[in-house]
Amino acid sequence: MSDLASLRAQRRDLYQFIVRRTRDPATAEDLVQETFERLLAYGQAKTIVDRAALGYGIALNLVRDHFRLAQRRAFQALDDDIPCPDPAPEQILMHRQKVEVFSQVLDAMPPLRRDVFIRRRLHGHSSRQISKDLSLSEAAVEKHVARALEQLRREVARAERRAGGGRS
Repeated sequence: MSDLASLRAQRRDLYQFIVRRTRDPATAEDLVQETFERLLAYGQAKTIVDRAALGYGIALNLVRDHFRLAQRRAFQALDDDIPCPDPAPEQILMHRQKVEVFSQVLDAMPPLRRDVFIRRRLHGHSSRQISKDLSLSEAAVEKHVARALEQLRREVARAERRAGGGRS
């Protein structure tokens, strides 16, 4: 009997042998295929006295390797309560709306107030530096910043009320 014919004859018994150990027909099928690959490769390099015994030995080692690998890849079932770190779509939309309102309010501010606010709050310049650059007193710089913040808060709150959110 040829090597291929003897492997075919051994296939069903080898499959049952592996299925009993893995309790998974798909895994058993994969392991049978790998067993045959190794048997054929080994048979090309050396003479095999007892092909069945070698086949069962290879299959048993593959089953053991399968379970070792499964243990290393132990998984934890996902729980529905695990929060996603990304913001929810509603939060993204609300943020975009706030940014749009913020932009519109900035555009509607008097130019000097907008310039002072942007320099102080967005660029981090000191009140002293802004007062020098724009020939204003430091108190005037702080008043412009305070008024800009109040205008921004008021308009963002108004936009939230219009949207029916009332959320921050």
